[in-house]
Amino acid sequence: MTRPDDTATVQHQRLRGMILDRELPPGTVLLETPLSQRLGVSRTPVREALARLAQEGLITRRTRGYVVHELSPEEIIEVFDARIVLERAIAERAATSASELRLAHLEQLTDELDRLVRALWAAGDDEETADDLRARIRPLNVAWHDALRACGNNGTLARLLEQVLDVQRIYNPLMHQHEVEEIALGQRQHHEIVTALRRRDPATAGEVMARHLETVRRSKVAELTRTLRPT
Repeated sequence: MTRPDDTATVQHQRLRGMILDRELPPGTVLLETPLSQRLGVSRTPVREALARLAQEGLITRRTRGYVVHELSPEEIIEVFDARIVLERAIAERAATSASELRLAHLEQLTDELDRLVRALWAAGDDEETADDLRARIRPLNVAWHDALRACGNNGTLARLLEQVLDVQRIYNPLMHQHEVEEIALGQRQHHEIVTALRRRDPATAGEVMARHLETVRRSKVAELTRTLRPT
């Protein structure tokens, strides 16, 4: 038999996924009764799930119910800044603590990204092929950063970064399609980071990671500012 706390955990994960995938976009009002009917469960696990989501900062308590938290452009920029601080610290730590096995996995992902980026360059004006390659690069890039996080071997930093990345995920649909030059630059920086890790050079690993994410920050923040600017 499923315990009540297990049911609440399941509903928490379901609602969390719906928020991160924008099935429940920012600004959506969340009420216990309609949600319990939608999810096909009683109100108790939904109530507990909503309380957990509020603790995580994904939703905000209102007089009646909750609302999916909606960030201003300024707050989204703050999220990017937090990511830079956290991933820089993780890269620095990875340079001194990454195991050989985890470094080898990171190098394998780097090689796989190399092949896709070369293919993207070769695609030229073939937009259908280029779009397919971008779609394959995106999850592999996420896997690369996940692997680096594992190399950092610090659970607290990893959990904090995961919370930041969750917020970024909500707003990813508002962000522009990366140009091939941006993707290629990011891949060169991946190589620089891996080289610094191999040399056990935390200062360089952290500096390149900060530069890597600052490049992403500039392009994405510019697009977000245009997208979210009041009309």
